[in-house]
Amino acid sequence: MEELSDYSGELKRDIKLQDFSKDALVRLWVAASKLYIGIDGVWTTVVREKYGEQAALDLDTEVWRRNTPLEVQRVRKAMNIWGEDVAAVFKCYQCDPGVTGVAEIDCELKNNNHGILTFKRCLSLEYFERHGDTAMQKFACEVIDMNEIPKYAHLFNPKIKVKPLKLPPRQSPDEIACQWEFRLER
Repeated sequence: MEELSDYSGELKRDIKLQDFSKDALVRLWVAASKLYIGIDGVWTTVVREKYGEQAALDLDTEVWRRNTPLEVQRVRKAMNIWGEDVAAVFKCYQCDPGVTGVAEIDCELKNNNHGILTFKRCLSLEYFERHGDTAMQKFACEVIDMNEIPKYAHLFNPKIKVKPLKLPPRQSPDEIACQWEFRLER
């Protein structure tokens, strides 16, 4: 069967993901990535409304604390990424639907043990900016990311040090969202 560029035609009883073109699968992957990250926003909003701000922030922190190891493990296994250096961390970030499905990143590898990860664009940050939600932006960037980005790297190698070089808020939407330095100290 010829690869399908979308599913606008008739229902196919035995259709499989392999029947779609690469471009169609990428569009589906990006949509799933947005759903994956978006459910956190919806969940947090519901908890905020029902139990208050602090409960929502505490529970969201715990959800990400528990999720990060699963996220890394699943991406590593799916893409066969088994190194323990900064290059392996960056490869995982490039394939992680919770990252590249909702952000545009640049991985500048100075060598396998040192690199700069730049979030050139971040849909979550853009959402917070658009809605003037500085509290959630601060929480996401300064609490969740400050905890989970180093933990993500430590799942590869606990000797990897992570340092934020630039965090929001931004002066202009033309600026990068954030930037992080990763260094494996042997």
